[in-house]
Amino acid sequence: MAIGRTGVGIELAEPIALGCLRVTELTATLPGMRFPLDVTGGVPKFRHRRGVLQTVQLELGGRALEKWAAPRLRGVVGPRAPEVWVALRSAGATISVAAVGDAAEGGAPRGAPLVAFDVDALAEAHRLVLVVRRARGTDLPAPATAIAVGCVEAMLRGLAKRTGAVFVVEGGPGAIARWMMPQAGARAPSDDGLGWTSIGAHADTWIFYAMRGALTAPPSEDALRAREIAAVLETADDALLAGDLDAARELCVDALDRAPRHAEVARRLVQIDAAVPGRAEAALAMLAEAAQGDADPHFGTTPGELLAEVGDVDAALASLERAGDTEPVAALAARAFEIAARSTKDVEDAARWLDRALARAPRSVSARWLRVERRLELGRLEDALADVEHLDALARGGRAKYKVWLAAGHAWRAAGLGAYAGELFERALRHAPDDATALAGLGAALVGEGRKARGVAVLARAVQMQEEAGASPASAAPMVIDLARALAEELDDLPAAIARVGGVPAEAAESMAARGLEGRWRAAVGDAAGAALAFARLRELASSLATASEEKRGRGVWVEDPRLAKVTAFLAEAAAFQRGRMHDVLGAQRHLAVALRLRPHDAELRRSYRDIGALLAHPDRQDVAEESVPVAHADGFADDEAGSAVHTLARGDSDDSPVSRGPTPIDLGLSEDIAASDEDVRAMARVEELTRRLHADPADDDVADELGGLLEQLGRGHELLALVTARLEDATPERKVHLAPKARAVLERLATQADAAGRSEEAALYRAAAEALPS
Repeated sequence: MAIGRTGVGIELAEPIALGCLRVTELTATLPGMRFPLDVTGGVPKFRHRRGVLQTVQLELGGRALEKWAAPRLRGVVGPRAPEVWVALRSAGATISVAAVGDAAEGGAPRGAPLVAFDVDALAEAHRLVLVVRRARGTDLPAPATAIAVGCVEAMLRGLAKRTGAVFVVEGGPGAIARWMMPQAGARAPSDDGLGWTSIGAHADTWIFYAMRGALTAPPSEDALRAREIAAVLETADDALLAGDLDAARELCVDALDRAPRHAEVARRLVQIDAAVPGRAEAALAMLAEAAQGDADPHFGTTPGELLAEVGDVDAALASLERAGDTEPVAALAARAFEIAARSTKDVEDAARWLDRALARAPRSVSARWLRVERRLELGRLEDALADVEHLDALARGGRAKYKVWLAAGHAWRAAGLGAYAGELFERALRHAPDDATALAGLGAALVGEGRKARGVAVLARAVQMQEEAGASPASAAPMVIDLARALAEELDDLPAAIARVGGVPAEAAESMAARGLEGRWRAAVGDAAGAALAFARLRELASSLATASEEKRGRGVWVEDPRLAKVTAFLAEAAAFQRGRMHDVLGAQRHLAVALRLRPHDAELRRSYRDIGALLAHPDRQDVAEESVPVAHADGFADDEAGSAVHTLARGDSDDSPVSRGPTPIDLGLSEDIAASDEDVRAMARVEELTRRLHADPADDDVADELGGLLEQLGRGHELLALVTARLEDATPERKVHLAPKARAVLERLATQADAAGRSEEAALYRAAAEALPS
């Protein structure tokens, strides 16, 4: 109770927390009260009287808003509650929302989604109006404006109504009083004539003040401009939030006619075009137009990313540096420097960019892991280890710390420093002593250190632990390959190594490496037939990967798979085997054709492919035959190199070389046989089509039968053998009885043809396969 000269009223005794708000002032008068007056009994004695609300003051702190908003934003930019940062100013705020980076993610993962935007507040009588503008961000699943409006909508769900990018909070001060005063035993007051009068800021706190009968303070110029353009873009923003980018773009173009060169309209158009593959040039053109209309359009990292996409790296770096220097949101500024580090090819420059990124945002997980990689490339091992220890400090819980050190061990191995990774895997084992993956890493590191016997034993124990735990063979594939390589290369036990890699299933990511190693080692022990089968399976798997890569390139979103260099090296090795051991030049060409589909711009692959084509076109030319044998890199499983993994043996480089005169045009379809007739060309194209159909539906027997007939017609015996073997392996017992006689007849014909051509090893391969068929 409050008693004064003018009468009796009720006021707030001390501040009360209300969510992220603090109610610091609330007063109401009780009309009709006359002195003398008995006030014994306090507020409950006058609970039947309805007061009139006079003033309300609220405070909204930035740190309180961050804590309150984070759980409400779960799922907007990531599955977990994001990191929220708020900077408040008078009648406005800058907010950033970033998905939480996992310190345990190794291998320099891409940055988590991050959006930053401004919110302007306007007081209108009993309403508060909030306008979202200047949204920007990176690594987002949708245009930044849509994400920003979605964030504010999630924070104000149930508290405000949205139209476009504008949110309206109705009846705020009256609603607060109607909730609070009954809690104190008083009747809810009337809020007639009460309205917001001002919105101010002190330090990191917003202060809202409402008073009965007072005039509302004029809004800021930024808030007025933001509301005006939000009204113009209302329907476009609704379409943007609905995910209809085409309609949103059309509406933005209409808005641009009404508000020419407005930065906010251009922002929407740039974000829409940047989200669609192939529209980078259109987005850059719009950026240039917006810059002429607004001296500070504030597009964040988008211009730099677009310039990098079109190949103008120098301009991209300059744009990203400007964005990082001027961006008020530290996380986004750091991301600009990180993107610059990813865009430059100079390792030292990349390290310097990352130093600047971590100076702005020391908790950036993606920048920290990327700097680990770059420091390893520079040989700064101690500095890289210091970064890993920082990531360990960021990780929460033993499991997270285990993942940090496990990822670090793999990073050391990927950098070719496997001999130094043992200590890192040991630190991972401190947190998870029974983990097979860390144990396998330790075993591989021990082998790299020269302690091969112990290393192989540790690797074998890790594989056994995976099997005992019931893990799928695909998940155990990396450690199985490590064990097989140790057996083959350190203990010289090729048969045991072949047995290990032979168990890697086709669905494993390492299946192509397994087939390539199996083919190499079978050839080394003299099992030419088994090596041919392993290489044929490698080519089938690589063909599927090539089809997927071509589809991505067609959509304009293709990024080279890190496996491609390794796979093409194995395919080149397979081509050398087919030509040198199996005397099958056409088979060698088939391996190189798939390799070229994977890496179509590899100059050495293209030259080797032309050489084989020249040999097929002129089989009687011994000089061409001697120059056309492709051989793989010394280690087809080596890390990616700047050059090709394929070279040719004893090739002359002079202009007089038969190969250099009139090179044969390259066609990466299955019609690339240079000496083939038109009928064979059509048959090869049909083979390619049937192969894709069979990959899509392996149970289609009609397609498989037609494909087998064409392969036999074209003389591609190894591919036919692989097809027959695969069909029989996957067939039911009843189906095998039907397929076996057909397969046996085909293999007998192939064996007869091979004998007639003097290829006894190939004939023996076909007969052995025929004898293995069920009777």
